[in-house]
Amino acid sequence: MRFSIRGFQGPLAGTTRDRLLQRGHHLVESGADCLIYFPGEIAELATLVADGAFRRIVLRSHAYAYGSSPKNPGMMTEERVSLLPADSPAQRWLQAEATVARHSHWVSIRLATVLSADRGDALFRKLAATYATVPAGHDPNVQFLSLEDAAAVLVAAAESDCTGIFNAAGDGVIPLKKALRAAGTTRIPLPKPLVRLADSEADPDQLEYNWTVSCARAAQELVFRPRLSTVQALAGFLHTKPGSNIGALAAQYDEWGMDPDYIQAWGWWFAFLRKVYWRVDFEGMENIPPIGRALYVASHRGFMPLDGVIHLSLIHAHRQRTVRFLIIPSLLRIPFLCNFLTKVGGVVASQQNAARLFEGENLVGMFPEGIRGAFTPYKSAYKLRDFSKSGFARMAIVNQAPVIPVAVVGHAEIFPIIARINSSLVTRTLGWPYLPIAPMFPLAPVPIPSKWHVRILEPVPLQGLQPADADNAQLVQDFSRYIQNIVQKNIDQMVSRRKHIFWGHLLDGTAPPRPHFGTRERAMEA
Repeated sequence: MRFSIRGFQGPLAGTTRDRLLQRGHHLVESGADCLIYFPGEIAELATLVADGAFRRIVLRSHAYAYGSSPKNPGMMTEERVSLLPADSPAQRWLQAEATVARHSHWVSIRLATVLSADRGDALFRKLAATYATVPAGHDPNVQFLSLEDAAAVLVAAAESDCTGIFNAAGDGVIPLKKALRAAGTTRIPLPKPLVRLADSEADPDQLEYNWTVSCARAAQELVFRPRLSTVQALAGFLHTKPGSNIGALAAQYDEWGMDPDYIQAWGWWFAFLRKVYWRVDFEGMENIPPIGRALYVASHRGFMPLDGVIHLSLIHAHRQRTVRFLIIPSLLRIPFLCNFLTKVGGVVASQQNAARLFEGENLVGMFPEGIRGAFTPYKSAYKLRDFSKSGFARMAIVNQAPVIPVAVVGHAEIFPIIARINSSLVTRTLGWPYLPIAPMFPLAPVPIPSKWHVRILEPVPLQGLQPADADNAQLVQDFSRYIQNIVQKNIDQMVSRRKHIFWGHLLDGTAPPRPHFGTRERAMEA
């Protein structure tokens, strides 16, 4: 085939040119069958597209075209909508894609950070520098691609007949902090506005949240698999950088950013909260399976994710498993809390993320009441909100995961909400439904040391429900409310036994009998 390479002539363009020649293709100035374009001026690209001289056009784009957002689930597919701010410099990638999409046979390759001095990648510049300013309280996962692999996927796209957008990245991920440490780059965390002042060329948004991508489509349709993983590509690049510490790199890292060392380092604080501050009584720990998938479903109170910490600590200490809680994106908007929740195993809530977690036979945690449950006024503290408004039941049915109901008493008292202030600023900034007024919040945000009681109930099998039943809205709703009924009955019993919020014992292994499920649905089917 005859190829023309236009646009920015950097290292990647040169390596792509070499690979085309190695594969027996011809490089020509005119009369080419295919154009491979490395974005320079949009006007130039528009002219080339309008001329119609090329049978096919391949665009080098960037995975950051998806944008960095707390809403990103991680390992995004090509169907993901871009969340780039309108004023982001990275909008140029979307503009180039919109221009080339006017051609009938176009393909855009969204590359992860290529480890070469290719123009316009803030992450590469940080790795190559001696010092790097980054947004404080954030440590997103990142992906890398070797120069040779980046050229290989562009050539594979040029040789194919596929059209549309394709992602390309080395297998796996690595947290930004660990990548900089391995690079010997001194990390300087600053508030985001100061990052912009310290480095006028940097886009601090790019270093704030995950924008990792899935490469499944490229593997299937372009038959492309990178030769080097993200970690291997980084190690190869760092061989040439003085002061780097390649030995600090692990073979692989968690896809969502969980850090076992981080959990262990915080273990003393978790144990203090559990054993001393809230003096947590619990029963039913034997109901947590030692291995295999299950969905851990608990009531949620306190408007801070502290109950998740207690569940995590209990299960980690007594069953040596890490429960992977599905969390709402608004929790990740807050610096440091974002970092904390990610490191202890939090995963952005979505059906897709849940499916990947269950494929790995994980114990997945969820609070079906969501943020509204955490903000329940104290007068209704132990009346559960509607579980059926969450997707937990569908999640369990689709993935054939037994549900472990969990009833908790005592966590509603840590910040008992007695009043509220409706504030659009609070909602817009934090994602909270309102600003709660609670002893001791907001003047002295120290939780009250109430005594907690946690009852972990026997796993509920799926009652014969099959994955196809997840599309039956009535069945899903009934199963949701069945689980809610189990939890509510146990909470009611525990509250009726409680004499004081600061001491006493409620748990003696006598949980209420489990109600029957399925009579009404089976009657309807009959």
